[in-house]
Amino acid sequence: MPLIKYLDPARDSSKVSAYSKKVLEDIMKKAGVPLITVTSTARTVYDQARIMYENIERHGVLHQKRLYSSYGDKVIDEYSLLKSQGKSVADIINGMSVKITNIGPGNVSLHVGDPKKINVVDIAPSSINLALRKKFESAVNGDARVSKFLTPPADPAYHVEIPQP
Repeated sequence: MPLIKYLDPARDSSKVSAYSKKVLEDIMKKAGVPLITVTSTARTVYDQARIMYENIERHGVLHQKRLYSSYGDKVIDEYSLLKSQGKSVADIINGMSVKITNIGPGNVSLHVGDPKKINVVDIAPSSINLALRKKFESAVNGDARVSKFLTPPADPAYHVEIPQP
């Protein structure tokens, strides 16, 4: 039986529906993947801003703008503005949080959307044996229950969106 491990079980395991767990388990079985580590699921506005901040710092503005729509780009622009003003990390993340709230959290990222409508799960690629990653990617791409799938280098994680029945 495939095992879904959560980086933060207290926060994340309850945010993934039984339906989505079944979808992930079916994909894992098809690909022969015994274990995945879920690194992120549904997020608060603050967590979304913090994660966007960390990813901008790690990968750069242009890389992150390739990930997001025009709504997310506005949050990234807020980062750039506040950073250029010499604001503190806390002030930048708070400013990004306000921008996300004003834009509409679900417009920026479905991680902040309604988990009753869609579950968004990020999976650490490092949790999947290198020899099985292509099979996993193929299994995800071949599963009609998955509406969107992003892979590195476009996204740092395997990003899987599963609409809820």
